Amino acid sequence: MFRRFGKNGYTNVFEIMKINIELFRNQLQTHKYSESSIHSYINCIKQLKHFFQKYESNAITIELIKNHISWLIQEKSISQSYQKQILFAIQKYFDLVLNKELNLSAIYPRRLEYHLPNCISKLQIKEMIDKTANLKHKIILCLLYSAGLRLFELLNLRIKDIDLVNKKIHILHVKDKTERIVMLSYSLTEILPKYYEKYKPVSFVVEGQGGKAYSGKSVQEVVKQAASRSGLIIPVTPQCLRHSFASHLIENGTDIHYVQELLGHQSIKTTENYTHTSDFSKTNIQSPLDIL
Repeated sequence: MFRRFGKNGYTNVFEIMKINIELFRNQLQTHKYSESSIHSYINCIKQLKHFFQKYESNAITIELIKNHISWLIQEKSISQSYQKQILFAIQKYFDLVLNKELNLSAIYPRRLEYHLPNCISKLQIKEMIDKTANLKHKIILCLLYSAGLRLFELLNLRIKDIDLVNKKIHILHVKDKTERIVMLSYSLTEILPKYYEKYKPVSFVVEGQGGKAYSGKSVQEVVKQAASRSGLIIPVTPQCLRHSFASHLIENGTDIHYVQELLGHQSIKTTENYTHTSDFSKTNIQSPLDIL
């Protein structure tokens, strides 16, 4: 199915992959992946040619891919996060380009290296928003922080996904097709109508030129400039605003299981990492005796 005749007979699947790199790029762009992610995934696929050059698609097994990852660990000392990136890229390529399901979950690293999320304070968030005069940029900051959105979730957010009456945001996770509902900030219910009136978006909440979705790079620049205006010298990214959303909820006493649901985490262990970054003092915890 995936073979093609060439001058010397059949070509192998990874020669075909080389031909279809642009198709892979187009598919990833259609699914609103950031340019940096697309670049990384394409590089992961390109370097596979050397390992699998003697194999055709139906001969590429999970065991062979596992051997490839093992070789990279031993010879290149790749990190667990890079292992995950390679496996995700392979899985996506087979799915989007070869239309072939490849379940690699069994060979994903069992425990990823983890670094505590980078968070900023509530006051710093407020200053970033208050010192942003551009209404579209203010909406971007508010949506990222108030709902804990991932970058690609913001880029894919459509007008129909926001329920102003019931104050809810419907989020479709484009990677695994899962869905979740998060609260819509009261502040956003007041400024969104003004934003709609001024910018008149047609489909996406945050649109670029020609009615297309805003670019991930542009959103990152909006966040970076807002942080700079507020005097922050540490790197601030859309992901940092999501981390801050989770940390501040926990500081406010929100049950961690609710935070897990709002963030769309599959495992509670991922959400538990935010308990280490929350800025609250144990001295503020009252003894049950004192509230009798």
